[in-house]
Amino acid sequence: MLNRSLLIVDDEPNTISTLKRQLRRESYFIYSANSGDAGLKFLKENDIGVVLSDLMMPKMDGITFLEIARQIKPDVVRILLTGYGTLKNAMDGINRSQVFGYLTKPWSPEALSGTIEGAFQHYNLVQENKRLQKLTEEQNKQLNIVNENLENLVHERTLELEEAVREGVVMLALAAEAKDDDTGEHIYRIQRSTRDICAALGKSSKESERIAFFSIMHDVGKIHIPDSILQKPGPLTVEEWVVMQTHCIAGWKILGDKPFYQTAREIARSHHERWDGNGYPDGLKWDLIPLPARIVTVADVFDALTHERPYKKAWPLEEALAEMEMLSGKIFDPEILKVFFRIQKKGVCL
Repeated sequence: MLNRSLLIVDDEPNTISTLKRQLRRESYFIYSANSGDAGLKFLKENDIGVVLSDLMMPKMDGITFLEIARQIKPDVVRILLTGYGTLKNAMDGINRSQVFGYLTKPWSPEALSGTIEGAFQHYNLVQENKRLQKLTEEQNKQLNIVNENLENLVHERTLELEEAVREGVVMLALAAEAKDDDTGEHIYRIQRSTRDICAALGKSSKESERIAFFSIMHDVGKIHIPDSILQKPGPLTVEEWVVMQTHCIAGWKILGDKPFYQTAREIARSHHERWDGNGYPDGLKWDLIPLPARIVTVADVFDALTHERPYKKAWPLEEALAEMEMLSGKIFDPEILKVFFRIQKKGVCL
């Protein structure tokens, strides 16, 4: 069951009332405390998913409160609210209490709603991941006690474990995709195109399937991007674009450090790198960009051009291919793009 419990900690009753009023249409269970001590007591005794705390409070400031809250319940997502929006306050919040979001007074309803909703999505995804990890650990324990002669049972349990892990990957990818594509079809189109490109490049069926499967994780970091930016119908501001670009590093971090997710991490981090070195987040160029990421870049841009987005209409196929050809050697690896064009002539990628 998804957690929707929000704790607001602020010593100003008017601020708490305003926050509750602006969030009344959201499906949250909203609780409040008028001090850091009261907030910590409530947090210890209740199942809270997100904490929104004011910075300037008597006795215990918001950063100290959130720092202690992190020690009590590390998974609780923490948001700092302040009327003193300085770089020092932001860095203190990040370094000491590892806040998820930072809102300044006066806040916009869109920023408030987007930040809190993103926080709950993050919290519930972490809890779901823990559930899957616990399920995996339990299944591993069962496998360890199975008699070595029961090969069929071992095989059956292994398949169940792999299915659980794959299901978790798909669920996480769909959760991220739901932020700006309710149907989730984008990730499946990317998967098909990536598989076709890999096969045409001469990759084995196993490697092609591995790269294609993890291609669905390319935008998993968008879980951290507010809906107000992802779903904006017009061009992004410079500030919004800076936030949008953070999804690559966010996705790389979400995928942890296990060898199983190595290809997924490469794709999530580097699918916006450019062949000419003018991409982000690392400014890689040429063969320094991991091959899976270069492949997904081609598939992702093609799909973005040929399908409608909140900020653009779908391009006709011929115009999309002409645009991509102009960007060969700039955005795209020329050899991969040539392979992609050959596939297009055969009518493989849709």
